[in-house]
Amino acid sequence: MLTWILKATLAGPLLMRPGNGASTKALNVEKDGFVGIYYPATSGEQRIGVLILGGAEGGLPEKLAAPVVDAGYPTLALAYFNADGLPQDLERIPLEYFTQAKSWLRSQDNVKPEALIIVGWSKGAELALLLAAKDEQISKVVAIAPSSVVWAGILKDWTKVPASSWTKNGKELPHVAFNPSGPVNGLRDLYTQSLANREDDNKADIPVNNINAQVVLMTGENDEIWPAPIMANDICEKMNAKQENQCEHIYYENMDHLLNYKFLDKGTDEHRTFIDKLKAD
Repeated sequence: MLTWILKATLAGPLLMRPGNGASTKALNVEKDGFVGIYYPATSGEQRIGVLILGGAEGGLPEKLAAPVVDAGYPTLALAYFNADGLPQDLERIPLEYFTQAKSWLRSQDNVKPEALIIVGWSKGAELALLLAAKDEQISKVVAIAPSSVVWAGILKDWTKVPASSWTKNGKELPHVAFNPSGPVNGLRDLYTQSLANREDDNKADIPVNNINAQVVLMTGENDEIWPAPIMANDICEKMNAKQENQCEHIYYENMDHLLNYKFLDKGTDEHRTFIDKLKAD
């Protein structure tokens, strides 16, 4: 039963290209060291680049990139698993992989080299916060349905126990394992029980106090994947205790894990808020 819940709930949405006619550049592991699609800025002015990180769906996060591209930002939609030349599972992904992508984005024409914005949802939000804790040049993070901890990875073979989602210098990052103590009623219940039963001595906590960036977290009351609102509160409480107003948590009632995709729809309040929170230049 648990296997079926994980398969059904983490099946990702179909991805789509932004529809504003923006020119693109495809990047691959063999030539560039990473897999992605780059959308240059739509104006000639120099702007901060935006790195887009998807979640458990894997592949290129073009759907999440679309509103950022439409807003005119130079945007790199980056794949980190489930794409040609990359691991097929979200497990033991080396953080070093993202260094090349970040450097490449900052080196592009009309991209401000001294800063970077990262946008991620779900596992990509977990990753965005982790990268920001290790890179002072990241100036802003916008994270939808974030995690306050490093979680176990996600495998296609659901009979195996996953290792950590991420590695650094070849070593697994401490992570919270899936560890329910009773019947599991959906994924959120699995993650909630696993948080309550964690055995990592808090070593899997993302070191958000090391983040210099401004952080905006967006969560939905009806998140069916994991307790993102609770974890977002924990993140902002830690960050704002160190530096007032560094972290903002925007909570939406009656919305799901990815906010019913409302923030992707032009003309909605959620879309206007999302684009407004990107502004750092």
